[in-house]
Parts: sequence; C-alpha cells; structure tokens
Amino acid sequence: MDNVKAIFLDMDGTILQENNRVSETTTETIKQLRQKGYKVFIATGRSFDEIKHLTPDNFEIDGVISSNGTRGDAEGSTIFEHSLTFEAVTQIVSEAKAQNIYYEVFPFSGNRMILKEDEDWIRATCEGDTPPNNVGISEWNSRKHALAGNVNWVNALPETKFSKIYMFTPDLEKITAFREHLIEEQQQLGITVSNSSRFNAETMAEGIDKGTGIKEMIEHYHIDQTETLVIGDSDNDRSMFAFGHYTVAMKNARPEIQALTKDVTSYTNDEDGAARYLEDNLLK
Repeated sequence: MDNVKAIFLDMDGTILQENNRVSETTTETIKQLRQKGYKVFIATGRSFDEIKHLTPDNFEIDGVISSNGTRGDAEGSTIFEHSLTFEAVTQIVSEAKAQNIYYEVFPFSGNRMILKEDEDWIRATCEGDTPPNNVGISEWNSRKHALAGNVNWVNALPETKFSKIYMFTPDLEKITAFREHLIEEQQQLGITVSNSSRFNAETMAEGIDKGTGIKEMIEHYHIDQTETLVIGDSDNDRSMFAFGHYTVAMKNARPEIQALTKDVTSYTNDEDGAARYLEDNLLK
C-alpha cells in the first residue's frame, strides 16, 4: 500500500453503523489520514443531500461520489453529473407501481419524489418497527427516515434531471424478478441496474456506476488508478472493486463479495472496521 494516494469509502455497511451514522472514531481516523496527505472520498449509493444527515458536524473529506456514481462533488463544486432520461424514469416508475414496489425518484439535489397517488400503499409497505423477512435494519430505518419528511409527494414527476431510482420490497422473490426484468431492459431504457441489498434495485444512467465515478474523480485530481484503495461491502460496490487497485471488503460483507477483494477487514461496520483497517495499514 506504499503508493496509495486516494481512499474511497462506501457508506452503508462500511462506515455507517446500524444507527445510520458515521462514528466519531471513523471521523477522527479520516482526519488523521488527510493530515498525512491521503485524499479521502465517499463513494455511496446515497444522494449527495443525504450525507450531511449521516455524519458528525466535524466530518470532512476531499470529495463525494453519490447516487452510485451519477454525481461527483469536490472542492466546493459539482464536477460531474449523469442523468437518467425522463422517458426511462416514467417507464420504470410505471412498472414499479404496477407491482406495488416501493420507489423513490432522486433529483440531483433536494428531496426524493414519490407520486401522491401512491402514498397510502407506499407507507403501508414500511409499517412496523421491526423489519420483515430479514430486511436489514439500516435499510428499514432509511425508509422510515425518508417517509418521515424527506420525500416530496408530487402530483406528477417534473421533467427535470434525476440521478437514480431506488426500488424496494420485503418480498425477496418479487424484487429479484423485478431487478432481472430491469436488467433485460437496460439497453432499451439506457440504464444501469444495481442493488445495495437483496431487497432493492437501483437504476442509473447507462454505463454509470461507482467504478466510473471513481475514475472521473481521480482524473479530476490527476491520481492514477494504481494509487487507489477502496472499501465496501455490497453488490453496488462490485464496480468499484473492479476498478480500484487495492480492494477491501468488510467483515460483514457476504462471502461472494469478500471473494472479489484482495483483503477483508477484521471488524464489522458496527465495530468501526474500516477505520481500524486504515489505522493499522496506513497510520501505524
């Protein structure tokens, strides 16, 4: 790792703990890494505007790749955006609605959107404090948080730029089939399909993912691909594992995800596993 210059960290399942927050321990480790000259970035499926609600006030990084590579921000400005077509957005939402699959449509800034006509069944999808069918507590709480005031209920989707669509259902068989259907439609709709858990599906612009986001970010900073280290835990991190040079999976990642990387942390996300790995390998 002697040549590492840029560190890319996933959020959910990596630096976010079960309470959907970044700990003070991880925040301090990132501060020390930056003081030693490393560039530290987030590469997340979360939207850019969500991140400030998940991190301490003193949390500082060098840049953010958000919405699975569709937006990149650094040095106080947005350096790239890749939007879905409005035609793709309307068709995907229509198909999700037809199967009562929960959906959120993300603009590049501001609250996500859901059609007002779907509010009753959308809210019913996420009733109860305990997640059903082995849905992760983090994903369940994120839906609760979204519906508690981070969704704009709209009469019609505006013809604006959208970064991604997130879709979810506790019915594993249904979401798996729906995700496979979207993959079959990728070329027709001009989309990329990903997922951050077994219970969701996400669509972005064609050819866009976390790996392409990292590529655009390091080009902005004139950093070589061989100087990158990436840490993640889930399916939507596959593309950054494919692109990153030194790749690390979290202890809490599924075995098939761990098999994609060069190393695995000794501790889980709830144990500050990413921070402890970076301390052991880059700070000591």
